[in-house]
Amino acid sequence: MKGPPVGAIARRLPFHYGWLIVVVAIVANTITGGAMFWTTSVYVPAISEDFGVGRTVVVAAFMIGQTVFALAGPFVGRYIDSNGAVRVIRLSVFVAPAALVLTSFAEAPWQLFVGWSIASIGRTFIMPIPFNWVMTRWFEGRRRQTALGLVTVGFGLGGATLLPLYKVLEERTDWHTTMLVSGIAVLVIQMIAALLVRNHPADIGLRPVVSADERRLDDLPAIEWGLSAPQALRTPAFWLMSSGLMLFFIGQGSITTLAIDFFDSRNVTAGAAALSIAALIRTIARIPIGIALGRVTRVYALAVVVILSQGVATLALVIDPASVGLVTWVTLWGLGGAFGPMLEPLLITRTFGVRHFGAVSGSQQMVTTGGQVFGTIGGAALYDLLGSYTLPFFIYSAGVGVGAGLVALCGMIAMRPVHQARLLASGRPDTAS
Repeated sequence: MKGPPVGAIARRLPFHYGWLIVVVAIVANTITGGAMFWTTSVYVPAISEDFGVGRTVVVAAFMIGQTVFALAGPFVGRYIDSNGAVRVIRLSVFVAPAALVLTSFAEAPWQLFVGWSIASIGRTFIMPIPFNWVMTRWFEGRRRQTALGLVTVGFGLGGATLLPLYKVLEERTDWHTTMLVSGIAVLVIQMIAALLVRNHPADIGLRPVVSADERRLDDLPAIEWGLSAPQALRTPAFWLMSSGLMLFFIGQGSITTLAIDFFDSRNVTAGAAALSIAALIRTIARIPIGIALGRVTRVYALAVVVILSQGVATLALVIDPASVGLVTWVTLWGLGGAFGPMLEPLLITRTFGVRHFGAVSGSQQMVTTGGQVFGTIGGAALYDLLGSYTLPFFIYSAGVGVGAGLVALCGMIAMRPVHQARLLASGRPDTAS
């Protein structure tokens, strides 16, 4: 796919072209997140009734897709490290949209299983690794933290804007039409991204975005340092971080997938609206948070606070899903969740560097996403068995608390001399932090 003369576009812009790529990434994450994450909460009850099967069967189809997504992550990440993200983004124009369109015609559970698995492979070509990788090349220092934070705005925006729209569309038509429309939307935005995104600023004669006080006085290329995926996997920091984030994302992913069904089971009519408001809070908060991240130095402490907030939010929701507990959940789920997608890339770049970001991120994605599979399927199975989501939601809350403790331990391990020595040996300058 031949792109437009982006160099000419970049020269006409009143700002650095890197910020245009951030906007493109935000919109792409909005469309893809809405189509392949947030809408699953709409699909679960609708497909269950359409196919005449229990919730467990439908959730299992989506979670098998999550498993495929997780397993493909390390391979996609390693490919991106070697060849850049643009080739993968261009491939995404075809795979995910085609799979979504074909799956929209499913008439049996096995067709849903196959179609969503193929769509999930295509999802790895879109989010989160490709655009996060691009941010690590187009931005340096504190601006990199800001860019990584801002890119995640799109994920929350997908829930705030597209979830209620897809919910209304499904109610007025059916889930088949909703999935078909979502596939077309993904096709359009990925075509735009494939035309505009470039791997490195040097590809169009630019240098990375960097704050004034961090700008280099020479024209030498930035030093890309960091541990390889095999090196990272041999550190205790990787497994503490991955296990902690796995428990965190079990709660985040499972509750988001099952939320509407949970509210329906408790006769809370404002459930979809509450989920959308929480997503809107996340979206609005991510803009100032993303900008402020450039000044954050205690990334591990921030991660612990964010993770704990989600555990408290879940506990409040189970205890009182109709009034004070619901307000507490919406507030904490929104504000704390605003940081959620930011944690993984921030912790990875801080702990392992950026040289092999794609492979390390893909390896961690395999661990963290894998947990959601068992957590969500287990929650749906307990609902089919007990007729209630109370027990699984209590389990999610407790697991999130354990996850916060593991991330805190990761921070301690990462600051130890032995880990710092590994980073120095990987090429990190003595002045880097």
